[in-house]
Amino acid sequence: MSHNRRRVLGAALALPATLAAANLLAAAPAVAAGGVEAQPWTDLVLEPGVAAQTGATPQVRLITIAGTVFLQARGSVTCNLVGDTKIATLPTGLRPTALVRATAPRNNSQGINACRFEVNTAGSLTVYGGNGGNPITWVQFDSVQTIWR
Repeated sequence: MSHNRRRVLGAALALPATLAAANLLAAAPAVAAGGVEAQPWTDLVLEPGVAAQTGATPQVRLITIAGTVFLQARGSVTCNLVGDTKIATLPTGLRPTALVRATAPRNNSQGINACRFEVNTAGSLTVYGGNGGNPITWVQFDSVQTIWR
């Protein structure tokens, strides 16, 4: 009888993986303590030269999950940003208590396809990363989700 090392190693690794999978399948789903509370979507106030894409009005809302508040954004804008530019203002009730940063998809230019999305305590939403040789022509907010307070 020959001993194939791969077969022995495969059998040794398969048993713990099988047991772990069985435990995961039998486990009850986790429930967030305190539940989930989502506020309604609110339109961003866009700066001149920044326009909402048709059917994708830029909006934000706050979601609370187990006592932690998150900012969630959606929508898209068209623009021509050749520098770090304020593109919108958040409504007064949605201002952060500290500087908040996230990453948002943008037009793919010169291999760069993301930009920094930043909101300060005054509610100014600024997009960073555009320049004269690599302007930002659109920004999509659907992937922006960040801890708020």
